[in-house]
Amino acid sequence: MEEEISLREVIEIVWKGRNIIAIITIITTLFSAFLSFFIIKPTYEASTKIAVTSIIPSTGFFGSNTTIIMSNNGNNSNKINVYNDEIDKDLSSLLSSLLKYPDMTIDAFKEEVTNPVVLQNTINQLELNNKKYTIDYLKSHIDVTLIDKTNLIDITVKENDPRLAVKIADTVAEKFREYITTINNKQTDKLMVTLDQLIKLQNEKIDKATNELNEAINTNNEILINEKQTRLDLLKKSRDIMIEKYNMLELVKASKLGEQSVLITSKALIPEKPVSPKKLLNIVIAFILGIMVSIFIVFFIEYWKNSNTRIYSGNKNTSGIG
Repeated sequence: MEEEISLREVIEIVWKGRNIIAIITIITTLFSAFLSFFIIKPTYEASTKIAVTSIIPSTGFFGSNTTIIMSNNGNNSNKINVYNDEIDKDLSSLLSSLLKYPDMTIDAFKEEVTNPVVLQNTINQLELNNKKYTIDYLKSHIDVTLIDKTNLIDITVKENDPRLAVKIADTVAEKFREYITTINNKQTDKLMVTLDQLIKLQNEKIDKATNELNEAINTNNEILINEKQTRLDLLKKSRDIMIEKYNMLELVKASKLGEQSVLITSKALIPEKPVSPKKLLNIVIAFILGIMVSIFIVFFIEYWKNSNTRIYSGNKNTSGIG
């Protein structure tokens, strides 16, 4: 019976405060609608997709093991001297360690999309307001995600202006491509400078070996002449390979490696509908919150009235006893 009475009391309290509940609910709902339609600016999303491939030119020093075998004449005619590229082992190791491009994974590409250089170049290209469109602001409005099990990267830009969102998304993709090209060109220039210095050192070795060969020729020592000639041939071969690699690096630079490793597969389209605010959802949430808050207020008012009544009755009974 107490449960039935309690439920009835609840219903009576709600019914008694129906006007308060209705007013508060209507106010919160209208306020939410006003904010959603007139105050909160709509936000649009524009997405550009790029495909990335880590293209690393082969810049190894020796393409194969070069071996030169020469028979000696004279007293040691049965002895065979084998000269191979291990003579210049130190040089080969040096080239192998220096003539390398960084191996960028797709995750590394993803992180570089919002590189400060890329974002600043985007701001400059579009002539955006520097006071509003800072690097941090632009970065917070760009979402870069990897498309699962592919080499595709999705660049999504959120903006109040749908056309500007498209421009920013496409420009970021283009500036990122230019950035990767610039980085690769700088690395190529560095490798070319290093290789040029090594070629000069090799030429000095060749000059020295040539002088030694001329001195050996003056001695008429055939064994010594053959050794010096073989040494000179190896040095020249090494130098020629270096020059070949240098020419290859020039071709790599001319080919703009970054443009090959980053391809814009899908440019952004002007979005027709905003992604936020979700007007209907906001209104429904405000309606539900309005009902909950108003019911709480009604029960609080009823509780406050009953508390005052009990206090007044208690004081009156105490006075009567006295």
